[in-house]
Amino acid sequence: MIRLATIRDLNTIIRIANKTIQVMNAEGSDQWDDTYPTGEHFSEDIYHSSLFVYEGAGNILGFITANQNIAPEYNELVWRLSNNECGTFHRLTVDPMYRKSNVATELITFTEEYFKKFGLTGMKIDTYSLNEKAQRLFTRIGYQKVGEYYLEERDLPFWGFEKRLE
Repeated sequence: MIRLATIRDLNTIIRIANKTIQVMNAEGSDQWDDTYPTGEHFSEDIYHSSLFVYEGAGNILGFITANQNIAPEYNELVWRLSNNECGTFHRLTVDPMYRKSNVATELITFTEEYFKKFGLTGMKIDTYSLNEKAQRLFTRIGYQKVGEYYLEERDLPFWGFEKRLE
């Protein structure tokens, strides 16, 4: 079941995010660290009703933030779809114990369907160039790479992806 997160979920969300950061760092990716994402990010997501959790057997197995907050860095890329017709997601996280259980795909599919209900026709997302697992997932479910951009605090680029919602 996927539902809106509540403030009661915050400690579990932070715990899962911290476990995920440890796994990502062990796999060689510094995309996330002790400055991002933080409890403050997740609190804001809950406040804005944009954080959704995936529950199974009474436990939170993963979560995703879904909104139309298109990152300003996206303006560096050449997109086929306009920002006003697209949604995006951030902080897609699956508890490391439940990886390879289709939770990430179900969260993304939920997000796409959620935005279609509001008349949006596309998705714009990004991931760090070292996050090969996310890149494979995005490609497998129909996202196409449109380019890359850099952030001052990172040596390597982030990759932008988009998908037209059918």
